[in-house]
Amino acid sequence: MPKGHGLRAPRHFSIGQVHAITGIPKPTIRYWEKEFGDFLQPLRTTGNQRRYDEEAIADLEKINYLVKVQGYTIEGARRKLDLLRKIEKTDVPASDPIAELAKAMSEYLLKKLVKE
Repeated sequence: MPKGHGLRAPRHFSIGQVHAITGIPKPTIRYWEKEFGDFLQPLRTTGNQRRYDEEAIADLEKINYLVKVQGYTIEGARRKLDLLRKIEKTDVPASDPIAELAKAMSEYLLKKLVKE
């Protein structure tokens, strides 16, 4: 099988690339990394440079939306992110259509939140 097919290796981005992708200033990214340590834990290179994966970038965009657009405090945004994580990780029994609908609606709203 030719290279590039099959499993996709995770991509990692520098803080400058994350800034270019999201528009979030680099000092803000560093600050949020301290304030949202449970959610943002970038990898470090041997030279101690930050490397963010796609999930971390999505979390940064959620934080940006909550704090800058919705006007949440840092603590309020932490609680909201914690709640969103719990919703994302909730396992729904296949036999419960109401729970499946609730989870689908939560996922839809979460995607809308990140896009706006």
